[in-house]
Formats: sequence, structure tokens, C-alpha cells
Amino acid sequence: MEKYTFVDRYFHSQYELLDIRKSEERDINTLFSYLENLHATGDKLKDMFGANIKSCPEFKLLRLIRNYFHHVDDIDEIRMYVSIDKDFINSHLEHVIVPLEVYAKSIKSFIDKNTVSENNKNYQRKLDYVGNEIASIVTCCDCQSMISELPSYCDDPSVVFNDKAYSLGFDIYKFVYNVTNEISDICRSIDELAGKKVILELDNSYICKNNIPQNDLMCRASSMPVLTTEGYVFSSSV
Repeated sequence: MEKYTFVDRYFHSQYELLDIRKSEERDINTLFSYLENLHATGDKLKDMFGANIKSCPEFKLLRLIRNYFHHVDDIDEIRMYVSIDKDFINSHLEHVIVPLEVYAKSIKSFIDKNTVSENNKNYQRKLDYVGNEIASIVTCCDCQSMISELPSYCDDPSVVFNDKAYSLGFDIYKFVYNVTNEISDICRSIDELAGKKVILELDNSYICKNNIPQNDLMCRASSMPVLTTEGYVFSSSV
């Protein structure tokens, strides 16, 4: 009987979420299952093997979304898009898009939950914790300007292109891809996990040195795309 099946569940849910060959198997539970399996994997790697994937910025970002999804509200939909245009190059052609509003609310929920009054003995500790977590997340996601104006991003942020309003989107593909590479490297370094079938069958691309950088979009300034819940939108006027 296969041991440490939490690893198998993680990679199964990751394949379903990211692998285009699994697109027919996706349903309303796909994103939720992935985030729950990621959370459980982080706990069990640390508890069983002392491996702390929870310090990874991508893990922290996805945990915010997981906690919002788990404790606060649903994420109504997840959309998969392939967007190609002659004026830009992206690190990946498939996108896992959720509304930017959801990401903003996830951050706000985290901050609100960990904010206490100045009279509370834990005030400074909580303040430092929130600051350190956000600073870590910013290293993998350029969202500092959004955080400084968080309330406005929590109210269905949108743009109007060519007289049509588009809700802004947030692509989590890169963060899932990167944290999966981190988990892959950790599993290979642990004797009890390195010999598991799911780890032995990983191809050579599952390695941290292949992680997608923070700025993974190249384009001409004259044709800057905006990510919406309908994919990338290009327009000469906003």
C-alpha cells in the first residue's frame, strides 16, 4: 500500500488544475481541492519531515486565497484561457484566472483577522507578522500598489476598453507552478518520499530553477495588455 498519500493527492490536484490534458476533468471543485491539498501538504511536510514549504512566498499567497475560500466566501468561477498576441510574450500560455477582487479580499481578510487594538499585548507581534507576510508575498507578486489602495480593489475593480467594461483578473498559474516545483524538490530530498511513484515519474521540468520570475510578461509599451476575467485585453484607449 502506498504511504504518504498526501503527496499523491497534491500532485493529482495540481495536474488537474494546470495540465491542459486534464481540462475535461475540471469542475467546480478543482480549485478548492487544489488549495486544500496544498494546505494539507504544507502541514504534513512540516509535521512529518520538518520541511517548511510554508516559508515559500507563493505558498503564502495561495494560502491567503485558500483561507478566504475556506472561511469567508466562495470563488464563483475559475476560467482557463490561452491568449496569444504578436506584441507580447508570456511565460505560459494557459491562465488560471480568478477575479482580482477575490485576491484583494483575501489580503484584506488576512489583515483584518490579524489586526488587534494597540492596547492588546499582541499588537506589535501581530503587526510584525502581517508586515512580514505581505513583504514576502510582494517578492513573488507585484501587488504593493494594490495593497496601498486595498478597499477600491475589493469592490469589483474594472476597466473600460472600447466602451465595454471588464472586471480585472488575477492569474494564479505562476504561483501554483512555482510552489509545485518547490514541493517537488523537497520531496526528492526526503528519502521516504523520493522513491514514491508520483515523484519518480516527475519530468525534469519540475525543479525550482525553472520557476517563473515575478515579471513574466514582455510586451511593447504601446500595446500593454490588461488581464481581465475574460483574458488579456488589448486596446489603444482606456
